Amino acid sequence: MAALLVAGWLAMPLRPAQARLDELIRTDAPYQLPPEMSLKEKSVPVAAATPRVYIVRDGDTLSEIAVRHRVDVQTLAEMNHLHDHDRIVKGQALMLPGTAIPYTVRRGETLSVIACRFGVSERELTETNNIDDPDRLLAGQRLMVPAGQGGGETPISRALPLKQLGWPVVGWISSVYGMRDGAMHEGIDIAADYGQKVRAVKDGRVVFAGPRGTYGITVIIDHGGGLRTLYAHNSRVLVCEGQRVRAGQPIARVGSTGRSTGPHLHLEVLLNGIPVDPMLCLNRTYA
Repeated sequence: MAALLVAGWLAMPLRPAQARLDELIRTDAPYQLPPEMSLKEKSVPVAAATPRVYIVRDGDTLSEIAVRHRVDVQTLAEMNHLHDHDRIVKGQALMLPGTAIPYTVRRGETLSVIACRFGVSERELTETNNIDDPDRLLAGQRLMVPAGQGGGETPISRALPLKQLGWPVVGWISSVYGMRDGAMHEGIDIAADYGQKVRAVKDGRVVFAGPRGTYGITVIIDHGGGLRTLYAHNSRVLVCEGQRVRAGQPIARVGSTGRSTGPHLHLEVLLNGIPVDPMLCLNRTYA
């Protein structure tokens, strides 16, 4: 049955979204819908946000991986915050040079503050984002932050679990991650039956469970290593804040609360507070 569902989804053209962009508007979270900007002020395309990563295979060593990708082994270790070069494990995701993560400028932030936070240079940020005037940043402006050189109070984590997360519900993808109607949709929408159980995609601890503005009834799970997942528009929650949950455990039921036009689950995967494409992380064997 699961194989038939995913086969049908892969062959199915995208249908109209079940939730509108205003699901992103929140007063209690750092990633809000950016204000309108001129073409000159807009950041680089979101498509460039996909991380360049290598999944460690059985028998790999860091030096071999570095040679294969033509990068200095010390640089590779620093990018991934590896203190012991000999301790890498099969299935681990390593970020490679060229990785960039989207970041939304907050009110009052400067380029130097952002560079310090992520452990990159102001010059790198300026060149990556084609910024003409480093002293003129707008709140809500989207930047691409290169994977850090180590250091910084918010180093970009290597903890992106590529193709390792289970699916939270059975359904079909009604809206993908990326630009939608001229703005950023920071997760995926999975259309599903009302009341269907929503399951945790990975072991973790519930850090939020309840109403969350236009996201409706929401659950957020912290999985450690800078990784969190968000499940929105539920009809009810089945867990409470502080509770430990296991992968596959029911945490909520599908609904249409908040700003939504039909029953579906809005799923976000956040790495160090930055939304990444959930399809990079979900196991494709079922949906």
